[in-house]
Amino acid sequence: MRLLIDCHCFDFEISQGITTYIQGIYSELPDLAQDIEFFFVASNIGKIKRIFGERENIHYVPLVSKNKIYRLLFEIPDIIRKNNIDVAHFQYVSPLIKNCKTIVTLHDILFVDYPQYFPFPYRFFKGAAFKLSAKRADLLCTVSDYSRKQIEHHYKLNGDDIVITPNAVSEDFYSIDGDRPKDFPEKYILYVSRIEPRKNHVALVRAFNRLNLAEKGYELVLIGRETVPTPELHQVLDELKDNVRYRIRVIHQSPFAELKLWYKYADLFIYPTVAEGFGIPPIEAGAAGVPVICNNATAMSDFSFFGNNLIDFSDKNILDRIIMNCLNDRDSDRLNLISKEIKQKYNWHSIAEEFNKSLNAFR
Repeated sequence: MRLLIDCHCFDFEISQGITTYIQGIYSELPDLAQDIEFFFVASNIGKIKRIFGERENIHYVPLVSKNKIYRLLFEIPDIIRKNNIDVAHFQYVSPLIKNCKTIVTLHDILFVDYPQYFPFPYRFFKGAAFKLSAKRADLLCTVSDYSRKQIEHHYKLNGDDIVITPNAVSEDFYSIDGDRPKDFPEKYILYVSRIEPRKNHVALVRAFNRLNLAEKGYELVLIGRETVPTPELHQVLDELKDNVRYRIRVIHQSPFAELKLWYKYADLFIYPTVAEGFGIPPIEAGAAGVPVICNNATAMSDFSFFGNNLIDFSDKNILDRIIMNCLNDRDSDRLNLISKEIKQKYNWHSIAEEFNKSLNAFR
């Protein structure tokens, strides 16, 4: 079988859930499925070669056009034809011209249930493209039971035919090496996420201020780029007293080696986001042995191993109480158990093995 993987998402500087997903599965799969010829397609061939390496059953095909419409309408179908591809794997959207069998991973359709967080052009064009790609797929995958149920409901598909291939945690997070950098705060609360309204940074900033954590010697560290305008967050930050605002650090991007250290030395990781198709950062923090408070909304409801720290963020009293409990009492034994459960459930090797079983339909 000749399997094409659309890797154009790696051509962008910002790492995102879909790049983590593709890298995780396809770093494992070539060894598990040596009967498959893998064709990785992207503009930056050098970058994806460094990620997936050199094997006899791996091939790299360059994309020439940077126009996404031309890529989907003409270039990828032409690559499929020229390389006699049997099956092609796409994230969210597959080409209109279907000249081989397709696998589509639809990570989420949050814009259907939470339209207020997505602009109309996104909802209109992506909505049509996602639905069409899902219905035409020979194998439809998603990353959580929540997303599977929403796709089944809104697109009128049989949920039993939708394969769950969740995200996982890199092995790096289970044993992070490195001394605390000198410019790190002595005590800090961490949140790693793109900055946009549905990520709910506002709730965390308000809790930090409400609990007088700056006066208690803590900093709040927010790592992530602002990808959607968040005027409410900027207003809340501007209204803080200077001594509190000074203790909130916004880092737009952190190299992976440094990012792991931010996890390692955090006193607490808080994940207040309102809507997610999966949610990788809280399980990365949990894998690293850091106390985690996570919103129980949408896909995060699957993270039952967080126990009483999986909460409804709309209840300020519960949020405040859990934050103070976590800061005052670090239960190392419980944190180790959480880390072990995450490793057992969310590891790329077992996920790739299950995905390989789904590929049997094409063999």
